[in-house]
Amino acid sequence: MAVTRSLGRYVLGAPFAVGGMASVHLGRLDGPVGFRRTVAIKRMLGAFAGSPQARAMLIDEARLAALVHHGNVVQTLDVVEEGDELFLVLEYVHGESLERLLTRCRELGTRPPPRVVTAILVGALRGLHAAHDARGEDGQPLELVHRDLSPHNVIVDVNGVARVADFGVARARGRLQGTTDGQLKGKLAYLSPEQVHGEASRRSDLFTAGVVLWECLAGRQLFQGANEAALLSQVLLCRVPTLASVGVDSPPLQAVLDRTLQRDPESRFATAAELADAIEACGVATASEVAAWVKSLVGDTLEARQQLVQALATLEVVVPSKPTSTQKPEPRGGAWMGLLAVALVVAAWWFLSPSPPAGGERVGVRGAGIDAGVDAGVDAGVDAGVDAGVDAAMPGSRPPRPVLEKKPPPKPSCNPPYVIDAQGVKRYKVECL
Repeated sequence: MAVTRSLGRYVLGAPFAVGGMASVHLGRLDGPVGFRRTVAIKRMLGAFAGSPQARAMLIDEARLAALVHHGNVVQTLDVVEEGDELFLVLEYVHGESLERLLTRCRELGTRPPPRVVTAILVGALRGLHAAHDARGEDGQPLELVHRDLSPHNVIVDVNGVARVADFGVARARGRLQGTTDGQLKGKLAYLSPEQVHGEASRRSDLFTAGVVLWECLAGRQLFQGANEAALLSQVLLCRVPTLASVGVDSPPLQAVLDRTLQRDPESRFATAAELADAIEACGVATASEVAAWVKSLVGDTLEARQQLVQALATLEVVVPSKPTSTQKPEPRGGAWMGLLAVALVVAAWWFLSPSPPAGGERVGVRGAGIDAGVDAGVDAGVDAGVDAGVDAAMPGSRPPRPVLEKKPPPKPSCNPPYVIDAQGVKRYKVECL
């Protein structure tokens, strides 16, 4: 199992889906005490990885999807920034896109069972309704419109549950990346007529859901054209063949499609939940029936992917440890030695120096020598003690002591070169000898 890179607490594995702007990779979350979870990691393709616009779209997708909590919506778990790239961490759904399932049916020359199709659409619409009703952190409606509910963005898992994915081009209040005037969002073959003119609402998503339902039942794309202009012309004309004309006999579903695929948005169903209820009333398959259909089409693909998931789950990633400092801590005894030196010098001065005579100045060779020794000893001891204490308390934090230029002592007065003590004894000054 090749690992592309490590993203903090995530491991990025092999891609299993690639779209127009991004690839989706298997991933693994490594938590404390051995906790691990398989995730999906969305990564912008090389041409878009450094684009500020693509970056803003990915952030918007993360912010919006994180506010939609429903069992029929792929959950957004995290956003990871690594260098100049952003990665979107998603719930891993072990299944396949509806687009891939329909492609497999065409390869085999079959059509999906109508009850399976309706079950998948009902699940997707339940998730879409939760997105439409989502509120921001301030409690106000987000006014979210998906704008890209194509078969590519409906995932059906191995348990038969359908989920809505990819809110990258969704319109909502407070988006970082706005829509440029005249720029179409979504896949052209699944647009509603009003989206061609740059307008979109909840009912636009319902029109798209109707297009997907028709395609699943008929086994082919509804709106087709040789080029983009021809395709957009078909969308604007909104001419929808009946199900009977493509070999599907279901008056209840035809009635649902007649209302869903109206050119005027106000003539359609009002909410995704209302449309889901209408489709469900036509009869839907159980989850186990949907699961069996998925496995019959892409069972081998899912088994191969499961082996990749297991390999990634057991892969040991060695993270290099942070280099540790080899510098040995300075001994803490330096401070005590300095203080001990001060104490010894002071004690020597205390016991060795005679008491000064009352009212007189201590002079003479002996007295001057002791005074000079004590002064030098105290200065050296205090300096050493303070230096050692600072170094021990904060190693490497003390700047070098400035070198002070010592001024020469003033020249002694040697006129006369002696003094007479209280007993009348003449004593010569040592500095004048």
